[in-house]
Amino acid sequence: MAEFSPPGWFLRSRLKMRHIQLVAAVDEARSIHKAAARLRMTQPATTKLLAELEHLLDVRLFERSTRGIIPTPHGESLARHARSVLGMLDHAREEMTALKAGATGKLAIGMLLVAAPLLLPRALLAFKRRNPRVTVQLHEGNLGTLLPRLSRGELDLVVGRLTSDFATAGLRFTHCYDEPMVVVARRGHPLQRRRNLALADLARESWVLPPPDAAFRQRIDAAFRRGGVEPPTELVESTSYLSNTTLLQESDMLGVMPQNVARHYARADALAVLRVPLPLPSGPVGVITRNDHPPTAAFEEMLAALRNTGRVLGGPELRRQ
Repeated sequence: MAEFSPPGWFLRSRLKMRHIQLVAAVDEARSIHKAAARLRMTQPATTKLLAELEHLLDVRLFERSTRGIIPTPHGESLARHARSVLGMLDHAREEMTALKAGATGKLAIGMLLVAAPLLLPRALLAFKRRNPRVTVQLHEGNLGTLLPRLSRGELDLVVGRLTSDFATAGLRFTHCYDEPMVVVARRGHPLQRRRNLALADLARESWVLPPPDAAFRQRIDAAFRRGGVEPPTELVESTSYLSNTTLLQESDMLGVMPQNVARHYARADALAVLRVPLPLPSGPVGVITRNDHPPTAAFEEMLAALRNTGRVLGGPELRRQ
């Protein structure tokens, strides 16, 4: 097919919602038959609709291979934008449902673990005092699960720690504060009063750590190896703060937490911070948003509440070691 880029008005007037649903379904299913079932269409009708779309755009969107239907670069691009359109429409439907129920708006927020115990709850309380009728949905996850949802418009923002695997295309990061990580254990743990501990001294202890694919877990493992020992093998791998805290409180297991969170638990006599240096870059804590997000009043107020809370959490008290 010839290289051709239809003007914006052409696509807006000729492209149908069924085309958008079709591209997303074929890309996800990698099968015309499965895509047809998802769309509740016959396979011949699905094939005809795809051919119509490719003729309309004058590009090949999908190719058949031994692995099934695979997208061309044009297909990958259109499928990505199709998922974004569908995600934003789902978000709009949820917001309208909230408005019908008496709310004055809706925000969907993705949160990484570093934001869950302190930053987001405190910012959210400040936000809700000024916006009591705005419905807020919280979705916990990691960058790998939350950023695609943000890009598709299913989330308004993601709050957490920026790591080296952050994809910047179409997204921006608003810095709130920097925070080191610390090693924690139960109150009265045999290691609590030990000084001059090194991470390598703790390789044979039992730990609660993030899964191996987490960026911070990889940095922890690397730090053990730099200390001349293999990483711990007695492990529970978890991203649940509630489960992790319970395990730490009721056993001699060790864990790693953001310093603010660890101090919060230490003040409540729930956990103790061990004197173990972690020479690991943790990444700044902040807010990830889409560049094209509509600047609603609720969205801007939530960003302001997060920045203000971040300034408090990252203030002089945090920097005092």
